[in-house]
Amino acid sequence: MTDNNLPVLNAEVAIEKGLTTADAAKRPIKVIQFGEGNFLRAFVDWTIQQLNNNGLFGGNVAIVQPISQGRAKELAAQDNLYTVVLEGLKNGEQVQSRELIDSIGKSLSAVGDWEEFLALADEPEAKIIISNTTEAGIALDDSDTAETVPPKSYPAKLVHLLKRRFDNGLPGFLIIPCELIADNGDTLKKYLLELADKFGYGEDFKAWLENDNKFFNTLVDRIVPGYPRDRAEELWNELGYVDNNMVKAEPFLLWVVSGDAEAIDEALPAKKLGIDLVTPESVKPYRERKVFLLNCPHTTLASVARLAGVATVGEAMNDADVRPFIEKEMHEEIIPVLSLPEDELNKFAEAVLERYANPFVKHALDAIGLNSAAKYVTRCLPVLLNNVEGGHGLPKRLVLALSGLIYTYGGLAEGKVNISDDPAVVAKFEEAAKSENYAATILADASVWGQDLTEVEGLVDAVAANLEAIKAEGMRPLIKALA
Repeated sequence: MTDNNLPVLNAEVAIEKGLTTADAAKRPIKVIQFGEGNFLRAFVDWTIQQLNNNGLFGGNVAIVQPISQGRAKELAAQDNLYTVVLEGLKNGEQVQSRELIDSIGKSLSAVGDWEEFLALADEPEAKIIISNTTEAGIALDDSDTAETVPPKSYPAKLVHLLKRRFDNGLPGFLIIPCELIADNGDTLKKYLLELADKFGYGEDFKAWLENDNKFFNTLVDRIVPGYPRDRAEELWNELGYVDNNMVKAEPFLLWVVSGDAEAIDEALPAKKLGIDLVTPESVKPYRERKVFLLNCPHTTLASVARLAGVATVGEAMNDADVRPFIEKEMHEEIIPVLSLPEDELNKFAEAVLERYANPFVKHALDAIGLNSAAKYVTRCLPVLLNNVEGGHGLPKRLVLALSGLIYTYGGLAEGKVNISDDPAVVAKFEEAAKSENYAATILADASVWGQDLTEVEGLVDAVAANLEAIKAEGMRPLIKALA
């Protein structure tokens, strides 16, 4: 019990309130999910819940916390139950709903519960593997070997699980990564095959990996602000229980899955419920539109608006300097270098701004700022480079976003902006900040950016000038000048 005499959510409380049944937890594990964060729980697990509610799935999710930090223990403490709060506009109408998610069968840590994790390979009805380990997650770690337990990288953890599945003579999976990188399914498959060679797993396993498993390229879209900290007690009182794992999201959802459409529609028949799970031949046009016109401005906001004292996306949309800055980034720097028709892009941009301004959502820029360096590389850097290569020159707003990231990660913000990233990545910035020319040193580091950015004409000077200006005047005057 808590100070306000409300019980903490668990199975007994949920059953007593008629929100679930004892049978819900007994559904077989059909999904193995790498990632226990807010997004997957409000997107994939919410979708599974809708399918279960309508008798179209009949299975639960095993959540795997892929790294040492996470929410697996907190979820287990609530018997893997939590609430999704949807608030926003859909088709011009207000949506406000609260729904208990009872489709998590178990939650564990791949780091702390290695043997239990490997045993998920033995689940006979498991047929889907989902992941969202952030953009940095689909990558290899040179230190991983067949004997490393647990290995560091997500692909290495997954290949161990798949090898056990193969050894048991069980069928393969539909493997559906949700990380926001291009060709995420193809990339994950490539890394798994490389690891199979490195670990000496043999040609039979590689053939099984290729032929008995299906890999899908995907794109996911739903704004998920996460735990509604500012309204937690209000929502607890409304719900009648304390839920330390509740998650808030907008009603909009789009899940684009490219590969074997028939296999996806059979395994996840979400279309029958009117859920926007689409199965086109290619994700590319959806990805380009979403990553560059929704996610890139998000990353820009985390880089520049926080340094101007803005805490949430909603505040940014009501800020007389920040909103026009973002609008101009969209219309003057992003849309001109995308391949889709301009009218379609303008329409999507306006819809994005409406979603950003959702009055029900307080999407913290600190949350968006998670792993900002990797996010800038995938979401914004291609647009910056396309501007230069297309003869448009350096896009000043995207350069300012890059500068704000570099300023913050180098420790120049003096703790005023929260940094949430791999300590090894942050250390590269902090070390570079000690050099005589911080901008040149960090932009030359191809391990951060994927290439030597000092080769981009004028970029070092532009970033260096921005760093000096931010230090001297703060970020707000720079935003205002470009708004």
